Amino acid sequence: MHLVVVGGGHAGIEAAHIAARMGMPTTLLTMNLDQIGQMSCNPSIGGVGKGHMVRELDALGGLMGRLIDATGIHFRILNESRGIAVRGPRAQADRVKYRIEARRRLESTPNLGLRQGIATGLRWRAGTRGLEGVELLDGSFIPCDAVVVTSGTFLNGCILIGEHRIEAGRSGEPSSRHLADQFRSLGLRWRRLKTGTSPRIAKGSIDFSRLAPQPGDDPPRPFSFFSRGIPQPQVCCHIVSTTSETEAVIRSNLKRSSMYGGHIQGVGPRYCPSIEDKFVKFPDKAQHQIFVEPDSLETEEIYLAGLSTSMPVDVQVRMVRSMPGFEAAEILRPGYAIEYDSFDPLQLGRDLSMAELEGVWFAGQVNGTTGYEEAAGQGLMAGVNAVRRLRGQAPVVLERDQAYIGVMIDDLATKGTDEPYRMLTARAEHRLGLACDLADARLLGVARDIGALGEEEFAWTEAKLERRERLRNSCDGTWVTPSSPLGPLASSAGLTLQAGLSLSELLKRQQITSELADEALASLPGWDAGQRGWDPHLERDLLLFDLRYSGYRERESRLLEGQRSWDHVQIPARFRMEQIPGLSNEVREKLKRHRPETLGQASRIPGITHAAVTLLHLLIEKDRSA
Repeated sequence: MHLVVVGGGHAGIEAAHIAARMGMPTTLLTMNLDQIGQMSCNPSIGGVGKGHMVRELDALGGLMGRLIDATGIHFRILNESRGIAVRGPRAQADRVKYRIEARRRLESTPNLGLRQGIATGLRWRAGTRGLEGVELLDGSFIPCDAVVVTSGTFLNGCILIGEHRIEAGRSGEPSSRHLADQFRSLGLRWRRLKTGTSPRIAKGSIDFSRLAPQPGDDPPRPFSFFSRGIPQPQVCCHIVSTTSETEAVIRSNLKRSSMYGGHIQGVGPRYCPSIEDKFVKFPDKAQHQIFVEPDSLETEEIYLAGLSTSMPVDVQVRMVRSMPGFEAAEILRPGYAIEYDSFDPLQLGRDLSMAELEGVWFAGQVNGTTGYEEAAGQGLMAGVNAVRRLRGQAPVVLERDQAYIGVMIDDLATKGTDEPYRMLTARAEHRLGLACDLADARLLGVARDIGALGEEEFAWTEAKLERRERLRNSCDGTWVTPSSPLGPLASSAGLTLQAGLSLSELLKRQQITSELADEALASLPGWDAGQRGWDPHLERDLLLFDLRYSGYRERESRLLEGQRSWDHVQIPARFRMEQIPGLSNEVREKLKRHRPETLGQASRIPGITHAAVTLLHLLIEKDRSA
């Protein structure tokens, strides 16, 4: 058996790596071996929601967290003051080193081979059944039993700068027309989507004294649960704001932009709009923040995150120079918009297999998502499930209460998307239980089932969980009274102890600040803040989170039990949705289009009523007993 992954971006890296780690002979096919892991847009990983997925990837054996730890030059925890559940780690990558490290790790992975070439089509024995392999532009053929398509923005990709159109998958690289045309000809539902990048500026042409510095965390906290530290020198990022002159330049040249000049058909990302969109759609906002981010320690390029644009180059120069500190700025690479083919994710199973194409899985921007992290999450799950299908095993499907990756895939396969999909914590209704710092504990069972982590990594995780359990038991067993050693601590928090209570009960009180909690925990035997791999501030926060939100999580767990019952009811594949009696035409059309695999999935389709799901349940039970 053999698996081929088409595409060497962030989805392709994870799909190929996880498949090979699972012992499957795998080939990663990419247009340019030197561009594996390229960061086409901003050189950063993580953020709120996105950082959660990177931690989940890491817990399941993925690469992204380890890559950013090895090459990151600026680390920050976003939303640190807002609580464990919505904190999001983010890191600025050294773009050059990230790409080199990604290739190095793939080349050293057993069972994985890299190959440069352009896929022009897939070949089946009969129609789209019985996959035989991948045809290449040079006339060669790679036989295989499964293919994971991670083509990013390359399918019929087109770069737009003002009125200029350039066929390309990204700057400097060709688009892929043959594969896109084959998928269209096979009847897959497709659409044009759009994304964009910002201009890159020569560092020496910027007056940094006029910018607001944005230092990283000291010390930086790694993404990966298994990293031992951050090896790269850390740098400072900066912030600048647009001005009234910036707005005037943009508004007076709107018709020259690709978007507002009518040159773009694709739908762009709602949550990462171009600078043109920002001024047009938010006219009441006079300024917009721009993040000034170093591209690499190896180059002098600076990326302007938040200034994505499809304006002509001369307009981009005027825009950039209208901001303080950028009066003499030199653009090394202009920003651009890019349009590409994506395919309706409603055609996917929840294992990311393409229902109409036997032996084929889709992952990443080809499914309508945007972002490195979203792509990587899909890539890992597609790789896992392709291997499991080849081995005759059941797919691994992460539920919405298990992982943000599960939320994303369920959203795509159940609800679809009409615009580039971006992960947000607001999309996860069970986010209280999806704290990114607990991903290793939450997904330990799934990781064992996949089998892509090493025994040392499992042992490391289990030892950490055992230590947390001992800490919790110690808190439960430590009694606090007015006359006990911890009695004065309660008094200093303004608490009057009428009777004794456990330290766990005391720590639940909101009056116990982080500093007081640290003082209490330091008195416990075995609380060794200096032990390797033990972050006392993080462990304190996780303990307080566990204690103070346990009641909410238990109540949510009881509610989930009822919802899970529908998720376990499979809808027979032979059911023809359009012929189910008792349903309205609207419900029939939605069920036919979305093709839910379970009752739970059907219940989450917008417009499907509880009554319709109940009727469907009755028909399934009747079919079973027939």
